[in-house]
Amino acid sequence: MLNFPMPYQDELIYSTIARYGIHLGLTSPKQLLDEVYCDRKVIATTDLPNQLSLISKHYADCHQYDTEYLIYNHTLFPLYAPFVPEERRLKCLGLMAGTSQGAIHLALGVAASRVKQKLSLRYCPQCMQLQKQEYGEYFWQRLWQVSGADTCILHGELKEALVERHSHHRHQFFAASPENCPDVYQQESRPESLIVTEQVKKLLNRPQSKSATLAQWSVYYKYLADINGYRKGQFIRYEEIKERVLRYWPTKWLMRHALDINNAQSCWLRTIFRKHRKSFSYLEHIVIHQSFLSKDWDINTVLNEVSHLSPFSKSHIVPSSINDISTEGKLQNRQSWEALVKQCGVKSARQTKQGGAIYAWLYRHDKVWLLELNSQYRIYPTSINNRVDWNKKDKRTVCELIQIRNCNDELLEQPKMSRNWYLSQIQSPASIEKNIYKMPLCQQFFSRNCESTTEYQIRRITRVIAQLNVPLSELRRWKVLRMAGLSEERLRRGSNDFLTEIVGM
Repeated sequence: MLNFPMPYQDELIYSTIARYGIHLGLTSPKQLLDEVYCDRKVIATTDLPNQLSLISKHYADCHQYDTEYLIYNHTLFPLYAPFVPEERRLKCLGLMAGTSQGAIHLALGVAASRVKQKLSLRYCPQCMQLQKQEYGEYFWQRLWQVSGADTCILHGELKEALVERHSHHRHQFFAASPENCPDVYQQESRPESLIVTEQVKKLLNRPQSKSATLAQWSVYYKYLADINGYRKGQFIRYEEIKERVLRYWPTKWLMRHALDINNAQSCWLRTIFRKHRKSFSYLEHIVIHQSFLSKDWDINTVLNEVSHLSPFSKSHIVPSSINDISTEGKLQNRQSWEALVKQCGVKSARQTKQGGAIYAWLYRHDKVWLLELNSQYRIYPTSINNRVDWNKKDKRTVCELIQIRNCNDELLEQPKMSRNWYLSQIQSPASIEKNIYKMPLCQQFFSRNCESTTEYQIRRITRVIAQLNVPLSELRRWKVLRMAGLSEERLRRGSNDFLTEIVGM
């Protein structure tokens, strides 16, 4: 396409298309869609647009502007890509290149995220004046549209434009202009907004790279809690972590960005230190790292560290400084613990004051040896359950079973009187079935009185003959079998003998 404008540095592709409409003097949004996409149904999306492969074709003579370049340099995709699994990242690149129909916002978690997008587009009045002087026109910058990055690093707080992000005119691309972005007074930047903006800027300028897995993020946050003293084994000291985060970030700022912290089990601050089953937003990661790391930390350094962690590490990670332990101290603690274990056992040794300290030291610095030694001196408890008098229960149960047998012995309509059937007629059948080896009388009753399959078939045949109430000479074998629910294939030998020899069929 001729005269399609090149995107400026950090410009949204949404803004580039809007500028193209201004250059052509088009007043109809549908006509602009025809020119750019040859499709009038495309929705103007500011943060994560799709069909970018069509846009890249407009720069066919300039190979720099391929689809992935446009995605990483002129959309907000770099905000979410490092925090989703690699398979999903690649899938989202395909969705943005083609037609996604809103699936990209679902796949990246934007639609369900607690960090919501601003209702209107934002701008910096002083930056727009500089754009006019340098380029002769205005455009929307990516950094202005990120929730949490509420300030311009150079000039102050951002202002909301007169353009809604989700406008009723959803097919129209609104260009940045003095009419949409009036020149108003800017307040000074808040320190927390400035911190987030600096990290978001680094995140947006991060080159394309492979994403870390959820397992790597889980290991990393356990390591982060460990090196800051907020982890004891597998237990995370959530209250201390919460206190540290609240000591750094104002509560009003957290609530304004839907990151309020509470004691609920589903609180984002609690779940991020657990096993990761979902991705967390860039803002949640920034809030935690700003509270835990030094002031000059870099989010790109964190992402590189996470991607190099082993996702299969089950034991907690110990910093290298902790591993520098003298061999003499380790040997002394080993000997002391082994002597205590031989004297009073593992559990009793841990309960002593000296033993508890030695155990904690060895668990942290010599865990493999400690667990191997403890397994050799483990004492398994032998508990005898005398809560039930099984002899008495056996007699009472067998009397109940005999009574059930006597009441049902002559009833031909009953189902098969198996052991399970007898158990279903009494109270607490599961308890008796699990402990039947303790009840010899009941075992003897079942062996003598439980109905076999042959006996059950004979009873069914007898029931049918009694129901028909006709002379045996008039009975037909096929009819008796059908009414009894039997067939020649399923008929047992004893049942067949009963029919042929006794009934005469």
